[in-house]
Amino acid sequence: IIIIILALLISYKKSWFIAATVNGSPISNFEVLKAEDSQFRKQVLDQLTTEKVILDEANKKGVKVSNQDIDAKIAEIEKQYGGATAFDTILSQQGLTRSSVRNQIKISLALEKMYESEINVTPDEVAKFVEQNKAQMQSSTSAELEKEATSILKSQKQNQVFSQKYQQIKNAANIQIF
Repeated sequence: IIIIILALLISYKKSWFIAATVNGSPISNFEVLKAEDSQFRKQVLDQLTTEKVILDEANKKGVKVSNQDIDAKIAEIEKQYGGATAFDTILSQQGLTRSSVRNQIKISLALEKMYESEINVTPDEVAKFVEQNKAQMQSSTSAELEKEATSILKSQKQNQVFSQKYQQIKNAANIQIF
């Protein structure tokens, strides 16, 4: 009876056991899961440890990111993309959820708050940037050009500072991977 039940399961529910066959040779779901685990485990683990290290450091420094901060940033992003519906469509196309975006924004805002005092853009840097990149910039008036240049330079400096600081706090963290 057990053999008959197994035979029926295998013939009618083979997708439970076999993911595909190649020239008659089966690829089991177990093989697929094992390959996925080895391929994506490191990537996901790196992302989760990065998030944890940053949030722990923010907590140590007393940096708090409120839901209002996150909501304001999301509203700003939605405005850039033409509203909440358009933003939701983009998230869906990229396989993201609002929850994952909220988490990413929380981490980004925590970093900004922790190191904002170290990110300074001087008027000379802005003027030089505008002079060198005016043709590629989107703004037309000098005030808009300065604002755009300041934003770009600030973003570049943030990435630089965040990268350096992250390496420092990661090296100081007690991370054990099993």
